[in-house]
Amino acid sequence: MIATPPLHRSATPPLYSLLPAARVSDSQMSQTHFSKGDEVEVVTKPSRGSTGPYYPATVRRPVVKDKAHILVQYQTLTTPNAVSPRLLQEIVELGNVRPAPPRELYQFFKVGDDVDAYRENGWSRGTVTDILENSKYLVALRGEEFECEQCDLRIHRDWDDGSWVPPFQEENSSSGMVVKSRKLILKFKCGKKPLGASFENGTVVEVSSDEEGYKDAWYTAKIIDHVGNNKYLVEYLYLVTDDGTRDPLREEACASYIRPCPPALPSVAHFKVLQKVDAWYNEGWWEGTVSKVLGGLMYVVYFSSTNEELMFEHSNLRPRQDWINGQWIPA
Repeated sequence: MIATPPLHRSATPPLYSLLPAARVSDSQMSQTHFSKGDEVEVVTKPSRGSTGPYYPATVRRPVVKDKAHILVQYQTLTTPNAVSPRLLQEIVELGNVRPAPPRELYQFFKVGDDVDAYRENGWSRGTVTDILENSKYLVALRGEEFECEQCDLRIHRDWDDGSWVPPFQEENSSSGMVVKSRKLILKFKCGKKPLGASFENGTVVEVSSDEEGYKDAWYTAKIIDHVGNNKYLVEYLYLVTDDGTRDPLREEACASYIRPCPPALPSVAHFKVLQKVDAWYNEGWWEGTVSKVLGGLMYVVYFSSTNEELMFEHSNLRPRQDWINGQWIPA
């Protein structure tokens, strides 16, 4: 998945947020910190001006007794020579890891722009040499020119001493705003939706919110107790507290923002353009629409709540089902 979206929770920034800053220079290694679930890129040659490739990955965990390495799971690389290929996991040097740059919407390019082009499962540095029709560009990369679509290009930036060079420009929301990370407490506004279903203690459910930046996202949780006034105390399965203990996060949620977990559906061989899906991102399921089918069971998904497009593997998507009047309805 490309790009990079916290409540009082450590691993769930909105889709459009920047990731936590991390320093990758050896002299400041002690200040580097990535948390489980952070979206990152693994660079084969981590130097300023590197041509890449930069491989999208997700942090799995630090390496015990070795602060110079972390375990990552690549988002576009699979285990080689395997009967059933799975996403590749690898222990890598911390100096080879940088945060995933935030996605810029409505980005246009001109001849001569220094860009990264998505090719062969990673981002490699190149130069725009010509502007073609239908939002396509000609890009020179390692002495070779090839045609590239706009969604597979981004301005090249280096991660230098904890900041992006050149820096990202803040824009208004209508032109692809880059929003700095901020800590939020998810707010549930009861009474503005019909009452939800009744749930017994211990039931596994999905919880949403109308808080800006978290709309159309569903987080798996367990019902702990009914606390009255149409509210439940829930404990999230994949979200943790941000107080250093990393205990499972507990919150009160209105019944109108709680639904049962959707039933399992037969496996889908391929998703189609304009198909409604849920995409697994930052420990939750986000409602989106397939906007483009790529090769290798990869898809571009559009999220109307943030006006953003991100790329996902087939395994991180599920057909969307809506909980309406106590029944599951295919979207």
